[in-house]
Amino acid sequence: MKMQQINTLYKLAFMGLLMTLLFAACKKTEFMPAAEGEQVPYKPDATESVTEILGKNPDATIFYTAWKKSSMEEKIKEKGGNTTYTLLVPNNAAMIASGLTEAKIAQMPRADVDSLLLFYTVLGMISRDELRDNSLPVKSMLMNPGLRVPFYEGGVGSGLGQRYDPYYYKHYLAIRDEQLLINGKKAGKMKYQPARNGALYFLEQTVTKPTKTVLEALEQDGRFTMFLELQRLSDDAFVEVMVTQMEPLFGYKMSPEEYWQNFPDAREPYTKKWMIGPTPNPDYADPNITISTWFAPTDAAFKRAGFKSVAEMLQFNETRGHVYFDETTFQPSGGYPLDSIVNYHRDWGRFFAIKDPAYGLAYPNSTVFFSNDLTADFLQDYYVNIGGNAQVQYAYKNPFAFTASNGKLSMTIKESGQATVQIIDTDINTLNGPIHVVDNLLLPKGFKLK
Repeated sequence: MKMQQINTLYKLAFMGLLMTLLFAACKKTEFMPAAEGEQVPYKPDATESVTEILGKNPDATIFYTAWKKSSMEEKIKEKGGNTTYTLLVPNNAAMIASGLTEAKIAQMPRADVDSLLLFYTVLGMISRDELRDNSLPVKSMLMNPGLRVPFYEGGVGSGLGQRYDPYYYKHYLAIRDEQLLINGKKAGKMKYQPARNGALYFLEQTVTKPTKTVLEALEQDGRFTMFLELQRLSDDAFVEVMVTQMEPLFGYKMSPEEYWQNFPDAREPYTKKWMIGPTPNPDYADPNITISTWFAPTDAAFKRAGFKSVAEMLQFNETRGHVYFDETTFQPSGGYPLDSIVNYHRDWGRFFAIKDPAYGLAYPNSTVFFSNDLTADFLQDYYVNIGGNAQVQYAYKNPFAFTASNGKLSMTIKESGQATVQIIDTDINTLNGPIHVVDNLLLPKGFKLK
């Protein structure tokens, strides 16, 4: 009898382990942890250290000057005695082209020099063999103290239940035709050198650090006024219908601000994932930035689809849409037909994802993809949402089909029967992730504009 009980316990434990492993396999995240702290020493064939190799390279003297002035050695030692690290080193010509000379570095405050080098330093040994056509995300040592990403890594502890991690600038590394790609852009011919405590990649271009949100980038570009105005005015129109219909029930007319506060989930405002959220007491703070990939249609794209102005699009929404305040559920309901098109351009069509009746939408997976990642082989069966509390059958697969021909990228919604849309500009990097520009609208199956 005791033996039966023991066997039963072993079976239960084994089943529990399998369930844990299954959950871990399903739950991919946008912010995968990078190696840092005390690490198992890496033993490459190289016998020289990272700094010894850096100091001997005649084409990297400006970067080395900055390194000697900085406190990088101390910062790396703080991570542990066996810490390895990888440097992305722009050569002298690249540094000068970006306005950085030895004289300029000599005048810079040490903290600014540190910030520059932290951006180009990755903890852990990133070997050449790890790089493929598709991007390998690696986390630099540079943190933006004003930004918070969802809690995946265990970055800062408040003692009150951690809900976010610090925002570290990332680099998305790939190799194609012996060219090193960083964030989708060519950084020069692959020049890799292993060291006994890490590695170096010597670059022919500097890497641009993103400073704008996706909303700021779209607004300042000038090509996306119809895309932005359509969403802003659609949100305003939706709220106006709701507060007007709610007024007899509530006895007063809510302000738009009060409406969004009371009904935040009924309709996602267009700025929610495009801006930096508020910065309250950090002990109670939530993530305040969303990182993804955006397929932004130009004004010309809307005009090719037959819309001469934003006013025409709003009229199209009004005549074909149905929005109302449901007195049965006491919730806002309905939407506009162009909402579905917008959602494919700004949120991977998650608007159409099937929800678990008990738990809602599956957990959002990483959707950060630079131009070299937009391939049929890589993304064909990629899950945009998977894991979390939702059952596995409610995972949501990438809705797009990507093609490449003669160096040009195109995309369409799978099985839509619609013409492909050309991606005419790529890899506009923002704090929220990359923007790719399309020359026509992504239309779902059966969607009629006329």
